[in-house]
Amino acid sequence: MQPVGNSEPLLGVLAPTRSELNAFMGEAEAGLSVPDIAGARRYHFGEVEAIGSVTGQGADRCSASLDRILEAPLIDKLLIVGVAGGTQPGQAPGDLLVASGAGPLFADPTPAAPALVTVVASELQATETSVRIGPLATVERLAPAEEKRRLGESGFVGVDMESHTMLAAARQAGIPAVCLRVVLDPLERDIPRSVAALAAAQGGRLWPDILGLACWPMEVRASVQFMRDMGTALGALGAAAEPMVRVLCSES
Repeated sequence: MQPVGNSEPLLGVLAPTRSELNAFMGEAEAGLSVPDIAGARRYHFGEVEAIGSVTGQGADRCSASLDRILEAPLIDKLLIVGVAGGTQPGQAPGDLLVASGAGPLFADPTPAAPALVTVVASELQATETSVRIGPLATVERLAPAEEKRRLGESGFVGVDMESHTMLAAARQAGIPAVCLRVVLDPLERDIPRSVAALAAAQGGRLWPDILGLACWPMEVRASVQFMRDMGTALGALGAAAEPMVRVLCSES
């Protein structure tokens, strides 16, 4: 990739939340903002450069921000990053998922770019990182354990709320895209209601569940476990960042 100021298209890194993007870009040097994409910045891993942007949580927020991101002639491929729910037995917080595609149950997943899936998976496997390759399920709300189990039995390796929207938008724009998600809540664990309600209060789609904040005193142990899992997941996402950016930037 070219240095700052060059007009050549760059790798775009998209994440639903600022915390996910910051975790992935943690070792990178933050550069200039990108005038054509509100809120986006250039990031540098040595001589390698990428554009990072936050899309927002959930399909609706994600769709609105993708219009401005993909209309800017600055991105030639996309890496979608973030956390996901585990749907398979044996998964643990921090396990990486490379999506072959993403979509809702009972529908054909929108495929990721096969060449990028191969490159990303090969790079991770070469470092002996725990990684699964397969489709991600798309849901509208955080999936409880029983729903995650059903999705896993249908062949999904993980579940989130945005990957399908991002892959579909990239496909329509003619931009190759690949998803790298990391397991946050494994199959047997639900995200505590109080945590989900806090996320809703901060702008998610779950505002009727704000009453879940009242569960906090009863969910202290589960919430502490969740925060540990979040730290593990975001740490794994950050550890994968530099090799992922480098290999994708070298892919023509």
